Amino acid sequence: MMLYLLLLPSLLLTCISASYVHSMESSTSKCSDIPIPYPFGIVGGNPAPAQGFEITCASSGPMVRINNVMFGILNFSLLDGFVSILASATSQQCKRNSSFSLEGTNFTFSDTRNKFTALGCDMVAMLLNGSSGYSGGCASFCSTKSNIIDGMCSGVACCQAPVPKGLKKLELEFTNITGQLSRPKEVNNTPTCGEAFIVEQNFYVFSSVDLSNTNRNNPQYRPVVLEWSIDGGHCEEANRSMSYACKENSYCYNSSNGIGYRCNCTLGFQGNPYLQGPDGCQDIDECTVKRPCTHKCFNTKGSFYCMCPAGMRGDGLKEGSGCDGIGTLLIGIGKFLKPCITVLPCE
Repeated sequence: MMLYLLLLPSLLLTCISASYVHSMESSTSKCSDIPIPYPFGIVGGNPAPAQGFEITCASSGPMVRINNVMFGILNFSLLDGFVSILASATSQQCKRNSSFSLEGTNFTFSDTRNKFTALGCDMVAMLLNGSSGYSGGCASFCSTKSNIIDGMCSGVACCQAPVPKGLKKLELEFTNITGQLSRPKEVNNTPTCGEAFIVEQNFYVFSSVDLSNTNRNNPQYRPVVLEWSIDGGHCEEANRSMSYACKENSYCYNSSNGIGYRCNCTLGFQGNPYLQGPDGCQDIDECTVKRPCTHKCFNTKGSFYCMCPAGMRGDGLKEGSGCDGIGTLLIGIGKFLKPCITVLPCE
């Protein structure tokens, strides 16, 4: 059974990876032609991955181990600090299998790129927050079959809610709504059982057929977006540590999920902020890449400046004031240079 769970994400990844794997930022290793940005890295590769960011290169593509379970990777982002995986982040009311944990890892469920979704009739699905109570959830009702509309997830047979910031564990409590609504409901002659899951935003489209599958035995794998961060406290604390991860020409910012920090290249530089040398944050030659000036452009470390011709004024920028006025033209006559005003005849 364990072998089946490990292989199924790989098989599914083979089927859908073409539409989900996107180009990524600077990296130094690849798996199945997919760039893997440091601090992620292939086990045994060069450079070695940072602790907690080890990637296994399988025949179907890159996979990450989270609490002894392997998950297929659909997408990385170095700049935004997320990784999209194929996972069954699901809890079923009748089976009481309500735990999917990221505790002890560098990951949290993204609160901006996922949706908490629940399927079922006349029930409430609530996310537990340890001993402090609830952190979120939603309620789903069913009155008649005609009210259940495919593609709609707004509280009738299907409901959605934001994922709490910093969530590391999917642990749920289902409650049947009391009173008249507590009568058992059936859809297509099959008793429904509540189900809730975390899924990438805009991926899941509700179908009434799904109500008949909430008590299935086989896991349902869907894209889930995880935020990652460097363990070691917030920037002020991490900057004093020997293990500080932000390298030359980069800056530190606290992770939006409230756990750890991430790095980014400073303005005017591009590359991987976690690496030194040519793969790290290198100066952008704006004059060549962006061509921002109307006339002469001079590149500097981390910046650039424009220069207008003699006799003209302005910032020299194409998207600024440009260069105004009448310039002078130097023409060569024998061994001498003689100024010539462009709008007047030369002597």
